[in-house]
Amino acid sequence: MPLLLFLIRLYYILITIIIFIFSLIGYLRNLIKVYGKLEDTISISNKTWINLLSVPKYYFKYFYITGFLWITSIIIEVILLKNNFNGIFSIFIHLFENDDDNDDKEIYKEYYGKQSLEDCILALFMMEIQVIRRAFECFFIEKPSLNSKMLITHHIIGITYYIATGLAVIIEGLWNLGVFNKGQFTFFPSFSNFLKWNTIGAVIFFIYASYHQHVLHRRLASLRQTTPTPKPTTTTATTSTLTKSSIYLIPKGDWFDYISSAHYFAEILIYFSFVILTKGMNLTIWLILIWTIIGLGIMARENEFWGRERFGEKWPKRWIIIPFVH
Repeated sequence: MPLLLFLIRLYYILITIIIFIFSLIGYLRNLIKVYGKLEDTISISNKTWINLLSVPKYYFKYFYITGFLWITSIIIEVILLKNNFNGIFSIFIHLFENDDDNDDKEIYKEYYGKQSLEDCILALFMMEIQVIRRAFECFFIEKPSLNSKMLITHHIIGITYYIATGLAVIIEGLWNLGVFNKGQFTFFPSFSNFLKWNTIGAVIFFIYASYHQHVLHRRLASLRQTTPTPKPTTTTATTSTLTKSSIYLIPKGDWFDYISSAHYFAEILIYFSFVILTKGMNLTIWLILIWTIIGLGIMARENEFWGRERFGEKWPKRWIIIPFVH
């Protein structure tokens, strides 16, 4: 197996295993909870370490800025310039792979020639749309508290995730994109080449899930718009309690009527559309989806525990993240 493909797959396997182990061990589980409102449920008295190991949650936007710059560079170099320019992407690829050896080229063709040219092009533009939409939501829709934090490791994983995923959605088609054989990709495929059941199904599924996630994020943001300003009191503890209770309301409407973490479910569906695109034959895409399900599933469970503790019987009985499953 080529080195780059091995490392990309290993990355998803490792972060999936790590977060799963952390979710099972009490003290390590507290690290997962350094994420916005979940910090209130951390079961240790001394929380000074949180400030040392965390960054503001609104740094989330840098995930998508990084993803946008990276994926755009890939589109320019590979799709528009057809590998006739040695930019950031080309330099990165050749840090791991050497295409001068003819023996290596046979291996590259075997492992990097499985994903069709049309599927690679569509996957790149789907990822580009995803990071642009999420960046737009971070800048203009979402309203995270200035005091809200996330663990610095969460921030690092978020940055590296979008770098890895921008490559992962096309890595099994790099040969067909002409990355290792510049004569392979010289003409952009005709529109009729994209009219296949998997490409049409993937686009419809992607648009459907993206639309609902956007609606759900708007609903979450609207909870902040309706937040009343707490009246000042002389007791610090009381002020803190009022601030917390006035900020967090139970999300309702659209998929939130049926699923507690409906925006996470939409994210899972978005990445499932890439499975449809590759007809379920791309192991790297499956690893992305597995990471998304397990990672967001763990966060959804923590959100559910938080909601039940804070709102008690007012917290509605809904599916936690995936209808009819969990």
